[in-house]
Amino acid sequence: MSKRPLIIDCDPGTDDAQCIMMLAASGLFDIKGITATHGNVPLSMTSVNALYLAHLLGIDCPVYKGAEQALIMRLPRAENVHGAGGLGGYEFSAEGLEFASGKARDFLYETAVECKGELEICAIGPLTNLAITVMKHPDFPSLVKKLVIMGGARAEGNMTPLAEFNVYQDPHACEIVLQAGFKDFVVVDYQACKTAYLDKAEQEKIRNMSDKNTFAPLLKAYMIHRDNSIKEAVGTVYEEKFARMAEKMVFCDAAASAVLIDESVATYQPVYMMCETQGEKTMGCTVIDKYGLSGMTNVKLCVGLDRDKYAKMYFDCLEKYEV
Repeated sequence: MSKRPLIIDCDPGTDDAQCIMMLAASGLFDIKGITATHGNVPLSMTSVNALYLAHLLGIDCPVYKGAEQALIMRLPRAENVHGAGGLGGYEFSAEGLEFASGKARDFLYETAVECKGELEICAIGPLTNLAITVMKHPDFPSLVKKLVIMGGARAEGNMTPLAEFNVYQDPHACEIVLQAGFKDFVVVDYQACKTAYLDKAEQEKIRNMSDKNTFAPLLKAYMIHRDNSIKEAVGTVYEEKFARMAEKMVFCDAAASAVLIDESVATYQPVYMMCETQGEKTMGCTVIDKYGLSGMTNVKLCVGLDRDKYAKMYFDCLEKYEV
């Protein structure tokens, strides 16, 4: 069976690393390239992280630097979650590794043309690169077979009471992409991601992994960073929240890779979705037409994942890096 052509648009980020690991390990994809964007940490860091991850995971593809900032706004990053460098304190050297020349937006469009309608895209950061490509090449959405994004929230957000981080980082880009006309557009929102978790026994399995697994040192570094974050939260108003986090470990972007690897891992609902770009208190909120008043649909909203099926998929992919 021929492999499916894929571009990964990302802002690594520890959860991006999990997503990229799973997509590479699945063996289903011909990864044409990785395009980095601003997001969890500045582009200067996300791009180097993406370059190193491609090397670590044995992905032979170009890595492009993309957008340095949102189209309109400059918003806070997430170093508190992902560590100052973006990969949970994991130390590495990218010496000798080189970025591809050219612009991410041009690579996205040119690859879509070359793939003749078969290109799939997994976008797991702010959607700035895709929005710029759409604005420069209005026919771009018609050339993409499938777009899966991790972003948005149908209920509470993780950045504001209503907004999820990736969308909040560039709500204007999100709205452009939502209205661009991608024909098979799957949205894995924050609520769906929370149904794809690893329980305490599975977390312990990760902590006890042998470093013979090439991905294990990075993963363990994140676990230490996460454990320390939870310990620091004890005695604060966030204690209850972090106690829940300790029970269930969620890599949001990994849920998007699971949906792309095997669509049957999740359930979906066709909806019409918009992104709020003007509200003082609702900026970045993804608005869903729940009652179908618009008479339209533009995305397949992932309602939830099969937790056990997801966990098995995650560890099956992780085991591919045993040496």
